[in-house]
Order: sequence, then structure tokens, then C-alpha cells
Amino acid sequence: MATYGAYMKFFRVYTALLLVLFFLCTPIFLEKGTISLGDAFHGISWKFPLGATPLGESILTEIILGAKTTLTLSALALIVCLAVSLFFAVFLFQLPKSVQNAFAFFIDALLSIPSIFIALSIGYFLPQSFLSVFIALVLSEFAALQKFFLQRMQDTQQVEFLRASRVMGASLFYQAKNHILPRLVRDAGYLFLITFPSIVLSLASLEFLGVQTGSAELSLGMQIALYKDYIFLYPLLSLAPVVCILLILLTLNEAAKRTSF
Repeated sequence: MATYGAYMKFFRVYTALLLVLFFLCTPIFLEKGTISLGDAFHGISWKFPLGATPLGESILTEIILGAKTTLTLSALALIVCLAVSLFFAVFLFQLPKSVQNAFAFFIDALLSIPSIFIALSIGYFLPQSFLSVFIALVLSEFAALQKFFLQRMQDTQQVEFLRASRVMGASLFYQAKNHILPRLVRDAGYLFLITFPSIVLSLASLEFLGVQTGSAELSLGMQIALYKDYIFLYPLLSLAPVVCILLILLTLNEAAKRTSF
């Protein structure tokens, strides 16, 4: 049974990895579909495995290119968010306890505000661009990640060997660099896996609600928003990006649950 469980864990984790690599690498060999109004709403065929868009482009090609855009933007935003959260946690370690408590109170206040509301506020008030969506994504996940890192940092502060090293003359900067940061970096790898599905869904939600990146390639959220009105006439056009997002989320969630650090 243990061997079976190990094989299933291996299968789920590497299935998620292969799926992500497929959506990231396949677009290298794909060309952006050319507009051909004569092929608009073309049915399923060898040329159009899932049919064609209103502009005569292959739905399958658009899905793959859109998944690449969605995954790339989500991953970049999450990496930046983790890096900023790590920086604040390590920096606060070197400050007085009163400053740490004040910052923790601010993070708790941010957590009381729905993350999608924060993201939408940033997306609507800033000009519609890649940068506005990127900032909105980072801020939508910042409070939760920062709360985790602050808690881990405060727990690590109570470790006996840190107290002993402080008595022996070790500086706070030395402890932060050699003890706090390595522990938090290990946690960041796991946090990336379990938070990645959430930020992918946040990006799709933002785009569906009208916050646009301005990219030439339609991401999955933009495709859902653009083609939702065709749900009854051309179901594949509307449902293909939805199914793609669900497949990505389910696979990543399974991989996160089976992965331990």
C-alpha cells in the first residue's frame, strides 16, 4: 500500500508538472492564428480540432496560447509576492517587538478585506495595462502570505539556539541571514505550490470582471469574458477555456496536496 501511495504521489505531482510545461513550451512551436473571416465559427475538423473563433482562428491554438499567458503572469506575480513577503519578514526580525506587532496588526486588517476586492480596486483605479493587473495580483495574495511568514518568523524567534547565539554575541542580521531566511525560503517553495491555483483563479476572475492586461494574446479569463455570450450557439467556444482552467486547477491542487517539504 505504501508503494502504491508513493506511485500515486509521483504520478499526480509529475502530471501537474507536465501539464504546466506543455502549456508553457507548446506555444514556442505555435504561430498566432491568422484572422480568416471565411472560417468564422467553423465546426470541428482536422484544421480546427475544437472549431474556430468568430475571427476564424483555431480555438485549440487560442486555448494553448491563453493558458501560457495565464500561467506565466500568475507565476511571475506569485514569485514577486513571495519575495516581497520574505523581505518584510526578514527585515522585521531585526526590528523591535513593538514594530513587529504593529505590522502584524496592519496585515490582520488587510486580511479582513476580501482579496478580490483589493485586486479589483487596484485594477480599476490604475490604467488598464499589464502592470496594473500584475500589481493587483501581488496585492491580492500579499496579506495571506505575509501573515504566514510573520507567524513562522515569530515561532523561530523562540527557538533556544537563537537565544543562545544572541547571548554569545551574534547580531540580529547574522541570525536573519543564516537562520531565519533559510527556513522561510523552504516554506516559500511549498507556499508557491499551494497558492499557485488560487492566483490563477484570481487572474481569471479579474479578467472576467473587466480588468485587462492589454496583451495581444487572450488569456483564459479574457476568452471566457469575450465568448460567454456564445454559450448556447457555440458551446465549445465558451466552455473550452473554462474546462482548461478547471483542468489546471484540479491538477495543481492534487500536486500540492501530495507534495511535502
